[in-house]
Amino acid sequence: MSLEKIISEVFILPESSVVDSLALNDIPTWDSLAHMMLIVRLEETYQIQFTGDEIADIKSVGDLRALLHGHGAES
Repeated sequence: MSLEKIISEVFILPESSVVDSLALNDIPTWDSLAHMMLIVRLEETYQIQFTGDEIADIKSVGDLRALLHGHGAES
């Protein structure tokens, strides 16, 4: 499953609107609960585990993509 698909499902967005420049502040449904739901979905999908600092530093789709690549996951 692609990063775009996961984000579109968690935040109820059209998949076509999920681009690297899309930021937390641009998505009204991106609150702390949705943030953790996203993290759980990503960790389960890509079989990785993020640190607390990594989770706290996520501010955009681009941040997520870079983080996944840093863990060796293809997004």
